[in-house]
Amino acid sequence: MFDVDLDKFRMVDLSYEVVLGQTGERPFVGKRGLLADGAYKYDIVDTHTHVGTHVEFPAHFFDGGKGVTDYPLTAFMGRGVLLPVTCTEAPPAILPDYLEQTIGDILQEGDIVVARNEGAHSEDQAQWPYFTPEAGAWLRDRKIKMLVLGLELRLGKDIPDTRAFHDVLMGADVTFLEFPDHLDQLTKRTFFFMALPFKVKGLDSSWARAFAIEDR
Repeated sequence: MFDVDLDKFRMVDLSYEVVLGQTGERPFVGKRGLLADGAYKYDIVDTHTHVGTHVEFPAHFFDGGKGVTDYPLTAFMGRGVLLPVTCTEAPPAILPDYLEQTIGDILQEGDIVVARNEGAHSEDQAQWPYFTPEAGAWLRDRKIKMLVLGLELRLGKDIPDTRAFHDVLMGADVTFLEFPDHLDQLTKRTFFFMALPFKVKGLDSSWARAFAIEDR
């Protein structure tokens, strides 16, 4: 029987907590009701495909692009590589040279890159480090299968660059995971990562429970 020895490994929950009843641009609202046997249920849940921790697919960017049911389960699990982002210069652009210096020595084909902002934190999104299309090409050429975008990081300096970044990676069937939480609890450069999206045919993005398993 397969077992994970938690004396040797630690599990890190990387999922953002969604609160039932939240409204706004990304709602998660439910109407409470009863089943015939008197047990509680929620009749209708109004939500958004990008609520909480979620995996985005090429269907998010390309008309007719791949969705969750077009990927095998192995696309959502594997070796995670931590990308610490400490860019402080202005503009705080993440360029290929930075990726090469930071993870070039350990990144392998099929890895999942987990980007975490370790620089100065700001409420001003214009100050957040951002990926460039050139960085996207570097990641694509190394054949990663998923990019995990930590909080206070951007996928481009503006809308055109953000679209170009999507185009480069999603054109190679790379998925994105957004709104992870607790990335600060990761202590290793590499670990096992998993984020299984809810299986709904046709969705551009789907909610996921993400976690990492690290050596102690």
